[in-house]
Amino acid sequence: MKRVREVRIRMATQKAFLSILENEIARDTLKLPTLPDVALQVEQAVNDPDTSLNDLQHIIARDPALSARMVKLANSAWLGRAVRVESLQQALTRIGMWQIRNIVVGLAMEQLFDAKNDIVRRRMQQCWLESVKLTAAVVVLLRNYDGKTRLHQHTAALMSMTSQIGALPVLTMAEKHADTFANPTFINDCIQGVGPSLSGMILRAWKFADEQVHVGEHWQGPIVSFKPSYLSILQLAGVLTELHDAQHSEALISCFVQTGLLPGPQWWQQARVQEEYQSIIEALS
Repeated sequence: MKRVREVRIRMATQKAFLSILENEIARDTLKLPTLPDVALQVEQAVNDPDTSLNDLQHIIARDPALSARMVKLANSAWLGRAVRVESLQQALTRIGMWQIRNIVVGLAMEQLFDAKNDIVRRRMQQCWLESVKLTAAVVVLLRNYDGKTRLHQHTAALMSMTSQIGALPVLTMAEKHADTFANPTFINDCIQGVGPSLSGMILRAWKFADEQVHVGEHWQGPIVSFKPSYLSILQLAGVLTELHDAQHSEALISCFVQTGLLPGPQWWQQARVQEEYQSIIEALS
């Protein structure tokens, strides 16, 4: 009886929470996260045809932590160069103008995952770590894909680094009503329930491309295609890192091997691949 009562209380609490959330969405009063300032500045600069790498360097250099991360990333397995870079200018030259925007926006996401409440802050840190792991797996998969593809590593990386963005409104509201809602199990249930749709709302508000919005909404959903696409690459990365709640993962992996998106059934476990994966995680962390 006690167990049944606890379940009923949890369901009633979740219903109340979702009711508050849905009401704020309906009244257009739900506070959605905004892009960090450095990401907005870089995006505006990249959209200006007169912008140079020096201009971007001046913007990014205002954020020492981001600058250090860009240098670290330029020296990681992601870009796979033997000669190390030592300065932000060298790092940006190696990364390239086209990729800088997506990488900066992706890395700046970490600034959003912060809170004062201990329970909420730990869950936010977990969300960011999951985004980093997913991104590292996505990059490793695309770096090792032998077939022809229109998929770009930096675009897929941005999608994976924003993959947990739908959790933010849930966590923000949980912190706002911490006495009632700041419970780890409760928060996880709510994120699983409304996180994907909130991701879509946020990415649309940020004016992301339709395909990026679609991936944000559906990457945790059923796997229906094994052919190379941004959605399938994130879903495969999710299966490999156990961030996608997929059933019959061995059968799914076999299907991805057949379409060539995964080099082999045991490929992910190889020491070289795991070393590459960990190198990128370290660079993003």
